[in-house]
Amino acid sequence: MATTLKIIPLGGLGEIGKNMTVLEYGRNMIVVDCGLMFPESDMYGIDLVLPQFDYVVQNQDRLRGIVLTHGHMDHIGGLPYLLQRVQTSIYGTALTIGMVKRQLDEAKVLSQARLKVVEETQTFQLGPFKISLFPVAHSIPGSVGMVIDTPAGAVVHTGDYKLDETPAGGRITDLERLRALTPNGVLALLADSTNADKPGRTPTEKVVEEELDRLFAEARDGRIIIATFASLLARLQAIMTIAQKHGRKVALTGRSLQENVALARELGYLSIPDGLLVDVGARVPDRKMLILSTGSQGEPHSALNRMAQGEHRQIQVKQGDTIIISGGTIPGNEEDVGRMLNKLFERGANVIYGQLAKVHVSGHGSRDEMKAMLEAVRPTYFIPVHGEVRHLHLHARLATDAGVAAGNIFVLNNGSVWTTDGKRAWLGEAVDARDVLVDGRLIGEIGAMVLEDRQRLSQDGFIVALIPVNASNRLAGEPEIISRGFVAGDRSKELLRAAQREIKRHFGRGKVQGQDSIRENLQNFFYRETQSRPVVLPSFIRV
Repeated sequence: MATTLKIIPLGGLGEIGKNMTVLEYGRNMIVVDCGLMFPESDMYGIDLVLPQFDYVVQNQDRLRGIVLTHGHMDHIGGLPYLLQRVQTSIYGTALTIGMVKRQLDEAKVLSQARLKVVEETQTFQLGPFKISLFPVAHSIPGSVGMVIDTPAGAVVHTGDYKLDETPAGGRITDLERLRALTPNGVLALLADSTNADKPGRTPTEKVVEEELDRLFAEARDGRIIIATFASLLARLQAIMTIAQKHGRKVALTGRSLQENVALARELGYLSIPDGLLVDVGARVPDRKMLILSTGSQGEPHSALNRMAQGEHRQIQVKQGDTIIISGGTIPGNEEDVGRMLNKLFERGANVIYGQLAKVHVSGHGSRDEMKAMLEAVRPTYFIPVHGEVRHLHLHARLATDAGVAAGNIFVLNNGSVWTTDGKRAWLGEAVDARDVLVDGRLIGEIGAMVLEDRQRLSQDGFIVALIPVNASNRLAGEPEIISRGFVAGDRSKELLRAAQREIKRHFGRGKVQGQDSIRENLQNFFYRETQSRPVVLPSFIRV
């Protein structure tokens, strides 16, 4: 049987984040991107979510390298965790590799990787895979898509992109080079689906620059504080240019912002005039000060959220400040952002955000741009990637409109094994690709049951039942019941006394075999009495 090409998404399908895709031919494998995802609001205590790496780890003798499309965390943030388990080469443009190097160094796994800087139009070989990069317009410099020539045919992976004719930094998505790289046609297209429910085209970054210029002109007397993503380097460049135009000094607050600016400046992606940057504590009149901050997503420990809470050591928000949130809200962060905005308004600031002014545009193409990409590539097979389930299906419908045969469109799940011999395509047996939850130093040890318990604790509280028993597991004293986050006041005392009587009745029915029967009995009792399900933790105390 002829050798087949397999495409296996391990993350990024049915979700926004943790993008990771495996391409495998014979005994050769490459990985495109290795990202993380930030937790949803009901993932209590979880710091971040990773793809499941087991398939790559188990087959690491086949791994020829990891190729990165750009430096956003949903594409590179999983690398420090993967490299605890494998050694390999990592390929990316200068800024992307610079950001990866910093992460790996902090995680003390830099020795596990051979970092390879490649140009935005470079071609290189990894086993049977010939990888040719082409520049794309996105919200971070150094972003690329790629044509991956395999013995079965050419695969195009767009990475994250938009078709912006006037992008920040001047880098457009090079469809001309993409066409030149695929003279014999394209077997399969894997394309970004993030904005598949947005009609038309994504506005150009120039719109944001013009709006910020106008807002700077209006804010004549007070400080301007702008919160944006630390990786939006092209926008940071525009902001600094506008600040200089309006005679304002620029101060940075937030570790990731300071590090990214330093790295981008060193690599030539940011041009900052001498004397423009000042320390955040510098004595500069309010009308001459611009503060660039992290925290557009309302992250609890970010610089802007600390300002909103009145906890920032150097910056106190006050009447007359203009605060601009120049970053779109990531799904799941709406509540955190809303609370932060309310606090900033309470402190007297003039707060401007997406619903009030065009201070942010997406880095992802909308429906018309997706259709243009499909028409430029004209693939035999189409696999929508990078998006929630609705985005993937909407993108699939667009592909039908663009002329891709309905039977050649595959809406996959994480772990699906798309297989082709170059003439036909089918799905093989899926591999494991669950979410891996990270809680502090616990990686993958927090499962569904623990999350369910945390959700119940957040909703109904918990009950601890301390039960004295003798060597025969018979009741040897008065049970003590402690409640937290459940009910309070007189009703609580009455309910807990009734629970004590319930424990005594349970022991009165005969010898108790273990704590599970007590737990089940108390859970049923509390549900009968309150219609709530607190977490019940019985504990036998030997006397």
